[in-house]
Amino acid sequence: MTDHFDKSLNPCKIENTDSGFRLLANAKTDFICKYKAYIKDEAALFYTERTGDFTIQAEVETKGNFAYDAAFLMVRESKTRWIKLAVELGVHITYNVVSVITNDWSDDANGELLPANKCWLRITRKGNFWGLHYSLTGKKWIFVRCFGLDLPPSVKVGFGIQAPVGDNCQGVLDGILISNKAIENFRDGS
Repeated sequence: MTDHFDKSLNPCKIENTDSGFRLLANAKTDFICKYKAYIKDEAALFYTERTGDFTIQAEVETKGNFAYDAAFLMVRESKTRWIKLAVELGVHITYNVVSVITNDWSDDANGELLPANKCWLRITRKGNFWGLHYSLTGKKWIFVRCFGLDLPPSVKVGFGIQAPVGDNCQGVLDGILISNKAIENFRDGS
């Protein structure tokens, strides 16, 4: 399975499982462009190049120890232009669906509180319109956000893990699927 994601940025420890990957984050690593303050670009990303419309989805589990520990899906042009959708341990020691849209500076938005430390995540590209969804079952998808972001036709698409303030964050990504199909309706997730 790793041959589909044969490129990496800031690689961390990665192991194949029967249905995906197990990751161990490098300590004190993050992807974030804090407004007019700093850019952090040292979290681990494993990716492939994708051109045109697509959907990437996976069941994402985060085993965090510190706030902001997260496993995630990512679409990336450069260190200041990317999309991240994560299962993240929040400051209140609960897991959230977190989306970060970065166009020079990061728009970081906490979403739904999760009943556990995992869920399905999905990012869809339709031209330069993007849809983000999550699911507790992998079947019924719940809207996170949609937005326009002009990225080149070919982008990096994959998954990663971060541990911004600590170490030993683990992630498991199962059932990773990339298709050429964009979903029809971003609002209802179909």
